[in-house]
Amino acid sequence: MSEYGSRKTALLYAGVSVRDVGRFRDLSPERIKQQLRRLCTTGYDLGAEINQDRDRALYDAARQHFGGWRDALAAAGINLANVTHRKPNNVDREAMLLWIRNRHSAEQTLIYTEVCLENRDYALAIRSEFGSWAKAIEEATLNGNVDEG
Repeated sequence: MSEYGSRKTALLYAGVSVRDVGRFRDLSPERIKQQLRRLCTTGYDLGAEINQDRDRALYDAARQHFGGWRDALAAAGINLANVTHRKPNNVDREAMLLWIRNRHSAEQTLIYTEVCLENRDYALAIRSEFGSWAKAIEEATLNGNVDEG
């Protein structure tokens, strides 16, 4: 490589696009789904355009393996109907607590990561309102015996 002066120049002489180096990393379909679930549950914007710029390798691999960005999100188990990155309308603190209590009484999961994949807007709004998912569960008087995920 020293005869070319830089890695970039060496790649260009070899006919390799610098942009494509490391493009698909080790992104198997399962790894892509795992990465997308992590982005979802940590509150990142899941928009295609944003992620195309933020992590091009993940975006390209998702499109390659699943045919499209939204298809990859759906394959990761993310309910796209509830991914707006906005607080749900007409939902105050009491409504959030009621929503948690109703999930609990219906024996639906209260594990944050699972709830977030099902209804990201509510999960993120609740976590934001109470400071943490665990505090919301505690305030909903469920004795704090629920795994926060």
